[in-house]
Amino acid sequence: MLLGVAVLMSLGLAPSVASAGPEADPRIATLVAEVSPARLEATLRKLESFQTRHLLSATDTPGRGIGAARQWILDEMKSYSPRLQVSFDTYRIPRQGERVTREVELRNVMAVLPGRTARRFYVSGHYDTVARLVPAPPPPPTPPSHSRRRARPSPAPSPSPSPAGPVSASGGFDWTSGDNPAPGVNDDGSGTALTMELARVFAQSGLEFDATLVFICFAGEEEGLVGAKLHAQRAEAEKLRIDGVLNNDIVGNAVGGQGVKDTGSVRVFSEGPEDSPSRSLARAVRRDAALYVPEHRVRLIARYDRFGRGGDHSAFNQHGYAGVRFTESKENYAHQHTVQDTFAGGEDPEYLARNARVNAAALATLGLAPPAPVVVDDKGRPLLAREPSGYDARLRWQPAPGATAYRVFWREAWTPDWQFEQQVGAVAELVLPSVSIDDFVFGVAAVDAAGHESLVSAYVNPARAETPITTLP
Repeated sequence: MLLGVAVLMSLGLAPSVASAGPEADPRIATLVAEVSPARLEATLRKLESFQTRHLLSATDTPGRGIGAARQWILDEMKSYSPRLQVSFDTYRIPRQGERVTREVELRNVMAVLPGRTARRFYVSGHYDTVARLVPAPPPPPTPPSHSRRRARPSPAPSPSPSPAGPVSASGGFDWTSGDNPAPGVNDDGSGTALTMELARVFAQSGLEFDATLVFICFAGEEEGLVGAKLHAQRAEAEKLRIDGVLNNDIVGNAVGGQGVKDTGSVRVFSEGPEDSPSRSLARAVRRDAALYVPEHRVRLIARYDRFGRGGDHSAFNQHGYAGVRFTESKENYAHQHTVQDTFAGGEDPEYLARNARVNAAALATLGLAPPAPVVVDDKGRPLLAREPSGYDARLRWQPAPGATAYRVFWREAWTPDWQFEQQVGAVAELVLPSVSIDDFVFGVAAVDAAGHESLVSAYVNPARAETPITTLP
């Protein structure tokens, strides 16, 4: 039995005993504070100036359309630091579905900050836009005439062109008309600006990260997560290790459609089940934000996205990668996918900056920390047993490179978040006396010498294999 295990057993650790959590790293606090609301505002206004960033919009018009927008994003991120490896992530796609009506070249814009290892964490937003026309209110009724003579009907007014651009026969925007105005300042200029700002802050921080950090602005999200899907497919084919994706989509407006203002919180959506890698990532976001951005509350939402809707992180989820979505707490649905999604329509750079700082706190902590421990054997079975008495919890894990300590977590099995934690040294197992593995869920995180904590690897009970039973004739 390892020394750390023996000491804990001799102490008779009970579930109510918990150690203190991680301490703040002044370097991360400095990095988080570097996020600039003024720079975020300038980026939002520049993105709005392109008038549309629709996937099918012009690629050769100076100052307008997706071609001009993506080139500006590329050049801007190249200017931040020679440490950033900035490039287009390019795909040629055929006509497909209802929204991609012709062959088109799709370009994600990607900035890579190399770390000591090849494992990756992503921050993302999508820079493409789409808009439909908001129906105009009906004209007021004509007052009744009091003249005895029958009034001649007035001629119908000639239709005037809408300031919002061409209108389809149905009275709204043609979803596939790429050159219609679609400013998309909040959806998703806000996520794009956040991603670009963090690329700048992290590249200029002088910190060397264990993980490779990727700041990526996707295209084709409005056509079905196309850019993210293509990138995730390529990553899986190339066997890239992506430990987490922080996707930001609609994160800059603090006033909802009902007039309710919330500048003090952000929602983080994550797919289940309860102890999925994405839920582990969401919990880490909240834990790190509480340490570095305590004034901003992270509201964890146990859904992969808003009801019936989706975002680019889902494309990564579908390929087995952990990913979460950040979205403002109070959405204004009337401005989404409309020409009213402008900076003047309600964008709040200070609120966007707080959401960016939450991203930065999690990304910096996880990027500096060791990889999460492996808690299964070579056959995928959890390294958890009722040993030594038959009524204890014996946790084992494979050592993580760079870890000098481990933090063990547990909670009652009907509770969504960790209730108890205990830090141990450079050991590979721990016994919790008289703690039932039936009644509690367990996890373990790796900790480096500076106290940076990895994602938590949960001990997940595998699904029982189906065993068919035959009958006699």
